[in-house]
Amino acid sequence: MKVWRVIFVVMVSVVFLGASLSLAQENQEKEEIREEPIVALVGGTLIDGNGGAPVSNTTIVIKGQKIAEVGAVAKVKIPENAKKIDVTGKFILPGFIDCHIHTGYPYDSVQFLTDTDSLATLRSFHILDMYLKSGVTAVRDVGSPVQSMQAIRAGEALGYIDSVRLFPCGDLLTVTGGHGDGIRGSMAVNGPWEWRKAVREMFKNGFDQIKISPTFTLEEAQAAVDEAKTLGCRITAHGGGKSDTEPTTMTRIAVQAGVQCIEHLNEMEDDVLDLMAQKGVYSVPTIAIYRELYRTKWLPAVLTEKRHWTLALHETLFKKARQRKITMGVGTDAFFGFMKLYPEIYFAELKYYVELGVSPMETIVAATKNGALILGKADELGTIEPGKLADLQVVKGDPIKSFDALGKPEIVIIGGKVHQY
Repeated sequence: MKVWRVIFVVMVSVVFLGASLSLAQENQEKEEIREEPIVALVGGTLIDGNGGAPVSNTTIVIKGQKIAEVGAVAKVKIPENAKKIDVTGKFILPGFIDCHIHTGYPYDSVQFLTDTDSLATLRSFHILDMYLKSGVTAVRDVGSPVQSMQAIRAGEALGYIDSVRLFPCGDLLTVTGGHGDGIRGSMAVNGPWEWRKAVREMFKNGFDQIKISPTFTLEEAQAAVDEAKTLGCRITAHGGGKSDTEPTTMTRIAVQAGVQCIEHLNEMEDDVLDLMAQKGVYSVPTIAIYRELYRTKWLPAVLTEKRHWTLALHETLFKKARQRKITMGVGTDAFFGFMKLYPEIYFAELKYYVELGVSPMETIVAATKNGALILGKADELGTIEPGKLADLQVVKGDPIKSFDALGKPEIVIIGGKVHQY
């Protein structure tokens, strides 16, 4: 009797195991089908982000989240189960990247006094949603409340919200009394070991982008840079500004310390630009916001009257940086009340580049490929090539002829997911 009971238990176990394996295999096959939708954009003119001439009548095949194939319509075989989208007569570009934004900052002085992390999170999502609809598919937030940035990223990962790629720095790191001290989304620390700890805190909070802000010492900046690079983080620095010394030293110190990027083209000497070019330090000029600051007389008198800042100062530095072949990305930095200019100010920045002598194609490269370089994501983002993440946009007009064609895409794709407007 016991033998038959054992045999029965074994037989039931085998049947159960077989059914479980079959069910698991079936679920895996269903999951693979769900994870690998195929989309084909057919007939458009491709501007791939590398700076080459536009290529007409192309096909782009996207499998899952990545670009599988790019080529002439006659040469690319479209899989039978692909969703075909006819984009004949339209232009396909990589999604744009904003390398300098503060999505969680308050809009005005009232919000500054009454703000909460919950409201900051909603405000961040609102701006990111506007960006999605305008063709900007990735942003580097260089200082917003930690919990807000964590909530947005977690919400995206869990599928609660659908937005652009967010690369947050978390808190902007400065010194007591330094640039940004007292603003939500900043942390004041003093001395090399506190700076190291602050970088570790941001890394612990899930951020691999770090931003430092003056007035720091060389030892403090070096400690932050060393810790960031040890942890595999990217690190950028606010360039000079109101918190700079006289004569200016802050941008020089940041470059000497080894930061990978300088935010803004503020007052600096030519030899600092030379050092940036020599060390391969990137620049995010944010010039359109300066035009707004001068237009509205927002800048403090210490800069405009005592130190004689003018808009021409930033424009001249922009031209000098370009002469030195410093790689420049595109950033906006429309803070506080100027945040109401989103998303238009991003495209005002692109147009300003052209006003200052940059070709439309070179400007598009700055907004795409260069942005990915600054993020440290050039192997994934910034250009339309096989193997890259499928972040791209389709616009109706020719952006090489006029940037008025930008900002109103008919299709935006992020990670293979299609948004049609």
